[in-house]
Amino acid sequence: MGNEPFEHLYSREARTQQPSAIREICHLAGQPDIRSLAGGWPDPEILPNKETAEIFSELAKDDPACLLQYGTTEGLKDLKEQICSFYKDSEGLSLKCEELLIIHGAQQGMDLLSRILIEPGDIVFAGLPTYFGGTGALQSRGAEIIGVPVDENGLNVEQMEISLKELKAAKPEANIKGIYVIPNFQNPTGATLSLKRRKHLLALADEYDFLIFEDDPYGELRFEDQAIASLRKLDTKERVIHIRSLSKTFSPGVRVAWMTAEKSLIRKMVVSKQFVDSCTNSLGQHIASEFIKKGYLKKQIAKNIEFYSKKRDRVLELLDRHFPATVKYNRPSGGFFIFVHLPENISANDLLQKAKGQKVVFVSGSPFFIDHSGENTFRISYSQVSYEDMEAAVKVLGEILHKL
Repeated sequence: MGNEPFEHLYSREARTQQPSAIREICHLAGQPDIRSLAGGWPDPEILPNKETAEIFSELAKDDPACLLQYGTTEGLKDLKEQICSFYKDSEGLSLKCEELLIIHGAQQGMDLLSRILIEPGDIVFAGLPTYFGGTGALQSRGAEIIGVPVDENGLNVEQMEISLKELKAAKPEANIKGIYVIPNFQNPTGATLSLKRRKHLLALADEYDFLIFEDDPYGELRFEDQAIASLRKLDTKERVIHIRSLSKTFSPGVRVAWMTAEKSLIRKMVVSKQFVDSCTNSLGQHIASEFIKKGYLKKQIAKNIEFYSKKRDRVLELLDRHFPATVKYNRPSGGFFIFVHLPENISANDLLQKAKGQKVVFVSGSPFFIDHSGENTFRISYSQVSYEDMEAAVKVLGEILHKL
């Protein structure tokens, strides 16, 4: 018996859940004197405050009741039509409204698909490392996660194929349900899955009869190079459940995201969502719909690209200047993150403890590894930190690393 009086009444899911490493570190980062390289959220400076206020004022004047009432579980029809049109323009992807579900952030998408697909003991593959919010939703339903190494070309699909063959040979009865993948500017590594590997992954999904859980919050934040077609766009067998959010391109506060998939999968998730929260918030959906309809989203994405690419360039300049040559890090083509590899004998957690003493924080890499490796890695986010704090924080880390 632990220290909690009702521990004996907790569900298996509640007993096994662990607090998010990012949530814990960002609680500390919220203090005014902390220089944080931890949070992967948008910079308040780039949020479209004026446009959002304009939209809210117009909606509140024209039809305030629509903002304050329940909506359908599937989501606002007008918003779904705007999203379908956006996909058609940006990717040449034709979607139907019945293939689309509006959700409260991408994390709810992972929760819903886990609810309808995962039973205890089911196998799901995921990047090593990858975002632990995605794997956490799967593990909460009892999934067994098998890690696949991530390199500069994203998830190592060739290694995954070897693992699949070995698994089927050793356990023919293994129930392989899917793979969780962040294809563009992955959290935490910043890596992008190559076109060759995307096509290979789709072929494996068909051969081994599993689904692909495509989490793509950063895809529009590409600073250079040619965009690669999404797995959903490349999919000809309807094996991809694609999740996208407005949190990084518009506003995390509106809590609007969506899922696209084969319509029977969407229907199952709609039924599940009815018992989770009934419907996504109406106010956020109406604002998001008007934001897209007025052309603001396309303009905002362009602003974001210019804004965050400059921040990326600056933090890379600082890392080159202050970090020892033995410390390695990626140079992402988009997104929010840089992943740092320290020499094997240096612990990122030890570095974090020393950095905290000088009011600097980041996220250690080990929580992103489902096998608890990666102790010599950590993630830097340049998205929300000011230039002044960025310079001071990287300098502090460099000084500590040179001593170590």
